[in-house]
Amino acid sequence: MNKADISGCFGFLGLGELLQLIGSNGGTGVLQITSDYAQEPGIIYFHKGNIINGKALSQTGLDAVYALFGWTDGEFEFTEQDVKAEKVINANRMEIILDGLRMIDEGAVKKLGPVSFEQKESGASAKAASNIPVIRGPLVDYMYVVAEEEFSEGFTIIKENSHGSWIWAILEGDVDIVKETPSGPLSILRLGNGSFIGSIGSFSYQSNIRNATVVAVNNVQLGVLDSQRLTQEFGYLSSEFKSFLISLENRRMQLTDMAVDIYLGKNEYKKFVKDKKPVMKQGKKEANLYLIKDGQAAIIRKEKSGYVPLAKLGKNDFIGRIPFLDIGHEPHYASVFATPDFDVVRLNQDKIQEEYDQLSPLFRNLIENIGTCISLTTRAACEFQRKAKEEKTGKNA
Repeated sequence: MNKADISGCFGFLGLGELLQLIGSNGGTGVLQITSDYAQEPGIIYFHKGNIINGKALSQTGLDAVYALFGWTDGEFEFTEQDVKAEKVINANRMEIILDGLRMIDEGAVKKLGPVSFEQKESGASAKAASNIPVIRGPLVDYMYVVAEEEFSEGFTIIKENSHGSWIWAILEGDVDIVKETPSGPLSILRLGNGSFIGSIGSFSYQSNIRNATVVAVNNVQLGVLDSQRLTQEFGYLSSEFKSFLISLENRRMQLTDMAVDIYLGKNEYKKFVKDKKPVMKQGKKEANLYLIKDGQAAIIRKEKSGYVPLAKLGKNDFIGRIPFLDIGHEPHYASVFATPDFDVVRLNQDKIQEEYDQLSPLFRNLIENIGTCISLTTRAACEFQRKAKEEKTGKNA
């Protein structure tokens, strides 16, 4: 039997944080959860960081994973090993985490644990914690940290629209990513230990304007990363991989602005798809990654509440399946609409994967963090859309 690579109890890590940790490290293996309140252990199977199957008492697959969010007391251990379990779960990891946390908050998942855990916290802090899950990453490589800085609770670390090219790693504490709106500040994301503050655009020698405010939720310790070393690593990348990273960052920033517009009731879906036809349909199988040579494309997600516009793409942006990263967009979770002059070139995914594998662990973690932020911001935009529809329906009732 293999020795456990990670073990502990839920008093230290919650299931959502644990799934993030295993996923961000690309783990392949078995997570086993035991509880004094369950006769059999719960199991979640991973392949390269993706959740592929689960088992909890009488439930299997995605239902079992959601059920395990209700196990509020217990111990866990993750063992890296070859996994023979059938892949029955195709949902994005962050989607699963967010749905699991939401289902707990709404009482849709039965809690398993001591009675004291059934008590719901009250107050503003509890509301923030339930609405904005914390994104965490692996331990930071201190070889890349050139200085450390501390900020007290409530301090504005970065102001939206200010200039800056440095990147921080969060060593301890949490920060909120906030957008200024006519209705007041809006928290989009919350980042915790192992996450990054800053943009890959810093490495491309372009003017870097901060697109959001960053506020310390509690006392925060940040590590200033060695920008010269990271810029040098970026410089060694192929032109295709550089374009991919810049496009990924551009998509993240566009999506953040789009979430704000949807929050304010400005869903411009019809403008997004005007004079465009679908070239990649949500949920359809697509194994390739493409670089846009000409024309424009729009990324649209279909939800029960309607269509949610996510990003506008153009020359040197990418569409399709990323072999090493799931951002919760096309092809599984969004469609691509394109103009008549749309033209693409198919990228060599093996070459892209090989180049990614040769990156330093910290650079890979930085890319993974951006992908997680895209996935989580997408979810926030969809939630804003759902609430807007509910409010509209309520007013018309």
